[in-house]
Amino acid sequence: MGRRPAHRRRDTNRFAAVGVLATALVGTPVVAQGIAPAAPGPYAIDLRGATGGLPSDTAFFPPAPPGTSVPTRGYGVDVGAHFYPMQLGPARLGVGVGVLHVRGAASPETPSSLSTTAPTTPDVDSALTVIAPQVSFNFGSSAGWSYLSAGLGGARVTSATSAFRGEGTAPDVTPGADASSGFRRSMSIGAGARWFAKARLGVSFDLRVYFVSAGSAEGTRPATPRSTLTSASVGVSVR
Repeated sequence: MGRRPAHRRRDTNRFAAVGVLATALVGTPVVAQGIAPAAPGPYAIDLRGATGGLPSDTAFFPPAPPGTSVPTRGYGVDVGAHFYPMQLGPARLGVGVGVLHVRGAASPETPSSLSTTAPTTPDVDSALTVIAPQVSFNFGSSAGWSYLSAGLGGARVTSATSAFRGEGTAPDVTPGADASSGFRRSMSIGAGARWFAKARLGVSFDLRVYFVSAGSAEGTRPATPRSTLTSASVGVSVR
């Protein structure tokens, strides 16, 4: 066959160039859309402000007269560290530990004192510390994910009372005292989420329920009943 006319060769070359450019402009987003987003992780460190319930059973407190007010809620911190080693079906498996520490206080109407003007009921402070290892199932991507988690750990309640005076014409002043439950076995279940607007820094929240087992008396440690406590925390996450 004869040679193709020059103007047809130029048209063919132009069409080829347009095709390559179209492929570059259109094909690249299609490929990008087909790339799966990065999985949650690879690790996260949490620092959050927290509020949590405190047990109100008298077994957790030193002896005090009837009518003594005790705190039922505390405020403090919730810190944790987690890493995400593997995919498990639709979820990313995470393992880690969280530590919750909250403290609350309750006072009578009159200020406490070590003199005979001390109130007839004491000030009461109470604190809850929970060490909560967790296994989590995480759903989403590295830009943000939600999770469900559970684990077994330990929880301790400590409390203290201020001095108070007895009733009567010549009342005696009872000095302050403290008590500790020691660490009791605790199971926790919870849920939360993390969002990362920046590469390394994000925000997070966590809602959790702790089931603290009952404990028998040992030495100066009192017997304590089973307790169910809740906490909520919000703050920052670093990865």
